[in-house]
Amino acid sequence: MIKHKILSYKVKRGQKKNEFLHQAYPYNKLKKVGVIFSFDDLKKHEAVKKFIKTLKADGIEVTALAYKPKDTQNFEFYFDFFEDRDFGFFGGVNNPYFQRFLNQKLEYLFCLDDTLNLYMQYLLVHSKTDARIGAYQPTEQQASFFELMIKPKASGDTKILTEEIIHYVRKISGNN
Repeated sequence: MIKHKILSYKVKRGQKKNEFLHQAYPYNKLKKVGVIFSFDDLKKHEAVKKFIKTLKADGIEVTALAYKPKDTQNFEFYFDFFEDRDFGFFGGVNNPYFQRFLNQKLEYLFCLDDTLNLYMQYLLVHSKTDARIGAYQPTEQQASFFELMIKPKASGDTKILTEEIIHYVRKISGNN
């Protein structure tokens, strides 16, 4: 499909332009972070809600955006989301949530998908963030989307991934 080829090109071009110094923040100094993920199932949905609740309880402003694949359910309509149809033939984005998310300055961007689809890659490359954090990616090409990757004890379990992300981000910044 031409749309996917154009988006793939935009991702590769964005990766080449992403030549800036990434910054790490002490966890207790974080002010605003982003969370991106794909709707998969109710278990993942609940894990993401708990992750965001933990961040907010620590005084961090959180903005979240979800990708809703075709034929999946949007549980509770709790999160702003976008779909395939929000991308035009030439890769233009026609979704106000997506545009608003890209225009925000974020200190950290957390990606909670184990495997990165083209839309997550696009968000990771084009977001205004100082550090991108997500699940371990086995290939160098996929790993290039992140400054910090976490390899959870159980692959495919978003609850464990989010708990380990919080643990390591706190530990790295000296906040246990």
